[in-house]
Amino acid sequence: MNTSKINLPEGKILVLFDGICILCSGTIRFIMRADRRKKFLFLALQNSAENQLAESVIVYDGTATYDHFDALLKIGKELGGIYRLIEIFRIIPPKWRQSLYLWIARNRYKWFGVRNSCYIPSPEERERFI
Repeated sequence: MNTSKINLPEGKILVLFDGICILCSGTIRFIMRADRRKKFLFLALQNSAENQLAESVIVYDGTATYDHFDALLKIGKELGGIYRLIEIFRIIPPKWRQSLYLWIARNRYKWFGVRNSCYIPSPEERERFI
């Protein structure tokens, strides 16, 4: 997916995720609860052939795109507070972080399962979804 064509409201950050992945959907619910400033918007994608999410979450802040472990680091940084502790993973060489992320991503359906349909936000969550 070409994120540069997405026009985000000022100060918002978009998280694109695999909508049928239970781990991914759970992570999105976690981010929504932790995001007290409602800085994050979300886009659930189901067809991984149409996007890069077969093994990645993508974060777009209006100027730059982050994927894989870098996306998680960006999310932690933007949430602030205790969530910035994820930055400790920067001590791990990028290649190792990438390998760890991809290993989990490749096994996430087996370990956590998949939904029969794309994640559907609750009425309270809908304003945060594109």
